[in-house]
Amino acid sequence: MKINNNDIEKYKYDTSKINWERFITPGCFYKLLHVDTKSGIAEMLVKFAPNSECIHHRHAATTTTLVLEGELIVREQIDGKEILKPKPAGSYSIGGVGEVHIEGSGDKEAIIFFSMRTKSDVIYELLNPDLSIKRTITIADFEQDWIDKWPKEAAA
Repeated sequence: MKINNNDIEKYKYDTSKINWERFITPGCFYKLLHVDTKSGIAEMLVKFAPNSECIHHRHAATTTTLVLEGELIVREQIDGKEILKPKPAGSYSIGGVGEVHIEGSGDKEAIIFFSMRTKSDVIYELLNPDLSIKRTITIADFEQDWIDKWPKEAAA
């Protein structure tokens, strides 16, 4: 079935009623959707205000992303050089283990779905400007956030 352009708004995911929480840096917000510590899965939506970004981090989990709105700008560190990777709405990617980068938005707000799957407890490492480890983020950290910030959903 082909969708008429006039009908697109009917099928668009409505993010206006989401209970967003502040996440790591100014202009960055998140909403946990699912956490399963036994399976090592954490899934969330992340919203970046226009021209905002998170900090350098290193992925320890396989991460799937789907850009729902706006544009995700990834500033990846490869062989000591920074490579910009813009990902417009509709972009899907999977990978992440060992990647070091900063993610953020372009001139418009961006909303991204992240699914992170780890075989250990570690999801990612927050890094200092010199790329040394600032803090390790674990599946247990996400579970605690889910219980603290979205208790009704965590109990379901």
